[in-house]
Amino acid sequence: MPEARRLPACKGLLRIHPGSLAGTELPLRETFLVKTALFLMSLLVLAPHATEAPQDPKTLTLTTNDGETVKAQVLAITGDSARLKVSVLGGTMTVTRKLADFAPLSVFRIEQVAKPATDYASHFALAQRAGELGLLPQAGAELRAAVASIADPTERAAKTKMARAWAADTLEAMTRQAVADGRLPDARHTLKLLSTRMADQRSEAQLDALAGEVQSLADRLDAERDQARQAKHDAQALAKVAKTLGEVREQIAKGDKLSREAIGKSRSTTQSANLCEKAVDAYRAGGKKLKEVLDLAAEDPVLAKEAGELSLRLHDHGIRAALHAANMLTVQSDYKGAMDWANRVIAFDPDNEEAEEMVKTIQMAEAAASNDWHWRWHRVGDGPTYDPRKK
Repeated sequence: MPEARRLPACKGLLRIHPGSLAGTELPLRETFLVKTALFLMSLLVLAPHATEAPQDPKTLTLTTNDGETVKAQVLAITGDSARLKVSVLGGTMTVTRKLADFAPLSVFRIEQVAKPATDYASHFALAQRAGELGLLPQAGAELRAAVASIADPTERAAKTKMARAWAADTLEAMTRQAVADGRLPDARHTLKLLSTRMADQRSEAQLDALAGEVQSLADRLDAERDQARQAKHDAQALAKVAKTLGEVREQIAKGDKLSREAIGKSRSTTQSANLCEKAVDAYRAGGKKLKEVLDLAAEDPVLAKEAGELSLRLHDHGIRAALHAANMLTVQSDYKGAMDWANRVIAFDPDNEEAEEMVKTIQMAEAAASNDWHWRWHRVGDGPTYDPRKK
């Protein structure tokens, strides 16, 4: 076995040429040190002789595109690179990193610290940057801060109009991109935000057309799953399924049509909520018919499997319609009605996280008695949005 190489230290850092390790076998401790050094070399570009800024910025926990975690203080941004003071092996050193090395949320946090927002223009610029990075919660938070930074009521109204116009354009573009990419959950989320928070920025025809695009994607994905699943069954079994479950499918289609109409009518909150009620009734009728089918054909495995798939669709589509109604009633400040819809979902599905999130949204909207909640663009599972400058 070749003799283990001594690894010289220089100013507390290991200086190793990766090629010099070929064909060597190192003791466990030195192997660890080598791997640590190589990791640091892959992450960091040293900036010798760099002078640190006089401020003492807060330490951020950043994530690289490779999934590695870096604790750093932001010193400055120059071009497409950031100068950071990084915590390494119990000490710190100043490094320069490409912003492109980091995950989108980390890029945004670095820029928040490096370019502090103090007024409408700077907060709006950060909101646009968050939109470019696909960070909806952060974009909404910066828009809220932008509007809140203006004291004069007349000016605030004008700037709010500008912010809402940009928000609607961004949400529509994101919805269409998600549809093009086949990302149905993302498309539904951005459409929900547009149709509930920014419905006044689009005509009924525009909202209906966009809802139609999202519904078409949902139908296509459902059809692909159905085709893949049904390919395992023979023609006779499928004919029986089609005949037996035909009425259930009709009720689902009816509910989907009403749900799309509810989104298209989002500018009229009462009408939209009423359409949601009718959609839920259709899904409920489909569920009742499905139960009758299962009671009569419990021993048919093919029918049971197809019925199970339809049961999931009835459940998911019904809950979406109910939560859209809750959003609509929140818009018109009918918090009691909105909470009733959210609680109906929870009573039906006690572990439904989206309904629990809706309850929090309603409570926040009622307590704030303002339009702040319009800028809350979270989805279920998102962590809290915070400004690292205020840690």
